[in-house]
Amino acid sequence: KNKMANFIFRKKRYGIGSAHKEGISWAYKKKFENCVTMDADRTHNPLEIKSLVKKLRKNKADIIITSRFINKNSLADWPNYRKYITKIRFYLVKIILNTDLDSSGGFRCYNLKTIKENDFKLAKNNGYFFLIESLFYLQKLKYKIIETPTKLKYRVSGKSKMRLIDIISSLINLFKLSLFNKF
Repeated sequence: KNKMANFIFRKKRYGIGSAHKEGISWAYKKKFENCVTMDADRTHNPLEIKSLVKKLRKNKADIIITSRFINKNSLADWPNYRKYITKIRFYLVKIILNTDLDSSGGFRCYNLKTIKENDFKLAKNNGYFFLIESLFYLQKLKYKIIETPTKLKYRVSGKSKMRLIDIISSLINLFKLSLFNKF
């Protein structure tokens, strides 16, 4: 089979959610079987992609997501303040949306043969919250989601674009999703 990676470069910054939406939509148009999403700051190890696709197929899953919380040392070289922010977000999402998934991670493998493209469109957010919102809806739609451990390096390149306003917006969206979802 043809093994290739494709990259979409955009001139403007519209948000990580819009980047994921654009990439997933593009993969559907190209009729790909799978779509892997990951951050561009090199915290995700691209050598894990093959393993993600294998696990997806072996487990007949719809989605494989990497989790920072399966192994205790996943965030070993991260500064403490970043670990705390990540853990607090994980526990808030867990409690408010009643999920055990590491919903805010962007390193995922989707089975485009089993997931309907329109199901991704339920997630309206174009920012960081898209990661949580999309997984929430896909889980509610009963897609088979499997977590696999990953070890993340602390940011290798670039600077985080997340600002305080993004954190506040995510909290508001988290409560809105909890209170007003149609499921």
